[in-house]
Amino acid sequence: MSTAVLVALISAVVAVCSAAFTAYTTARSIRLQHTLILNRTRLERQQAGEDLIRQYREPLLLAAFELQARIYNIVQGGFVARHLGSSDPEERHYARASTLYRLGDYLGWIEVLRRGLQFLDLGEEERTHELVERLDVVSHTFSNTEWFPMSVFRIFRDEQRALGEIMLEPIESELRRYQCIGYATFVQRLDEDPGFARWFERLGTEIDKLSDPAPGQLDRLIKLDHALINVIHFLDPEGLRFPKAHITPLDSLPRSGESSVRDSAE
Repeated sequence: MSTAVLVALISAVVAVCSAAFTAYTTARSIRLQHTLILNRTRLERQQAGEDLIRQYREPLLLAAFELQARIYNIVQGGFVARHLGSSDPEERHYARASTLYRLGDYLGWIEVLRRGLQFLDLGEEERTHELVERLDVVSHTFSNTEWFPMSVFRIFRDEQRALGEIMLEPIESELRRYQCIGYATFVQRLDEDPGFARWFERLGTEIDKLSDPAPGQLDRLIKLDHALINVIHFLDPEGLRFPKAHITPLDSLPRSGESSVRDSAE
């Protein structure tokens, strides 16, 4: 074999090897770049979910705590019988209106959070999914008729959405941002706006039944108490905002001499 032919063969082999190496490094670079993009997207998605939860953590936590406290006092503290039995019409009105407000306020903040989450691809973000699952237990407890056929406060899922929607008001100068109306506005609309009040009419009637509840009427409330505590513990795991010692589930009865009323302000 002549030197020229040998050189040509060696050059061809080198060229092929070089091309193969270039193709390999290019493919590896593309795979690495794709992996980096996926990781960055996953981190951005996780951060967006965490930012959203952090943004609404405080109002949602407060709404869940206040609703759970009222449920506890209705079931174990005699809240409805004590206030609806009063000779003071303002006290009776407060017992109904404030209970309805706490229901609406919680569902309102759930709707605010839902509107934020619908624009996020949560993927496999476990922490955000865990919150969604705990909130879903509360929602299912409100809507379930199989487990609680006789219990008060049955609110189907679309009704929960509707109640949440009418509790919202836009935040001025902030696009697509909402907050829940305050108690004073709620009471005024409940008294003066028939279109608003109709959504709470049945629930208001059911509150009256709780002065002397029949067997089974409190079952849903007990389950809601437990589900809301799970939400509270997720949002405040260290008990910094609401110490865990102050949150007593309904199946833990107070010891002799201890008050069962948690919501001292009522």
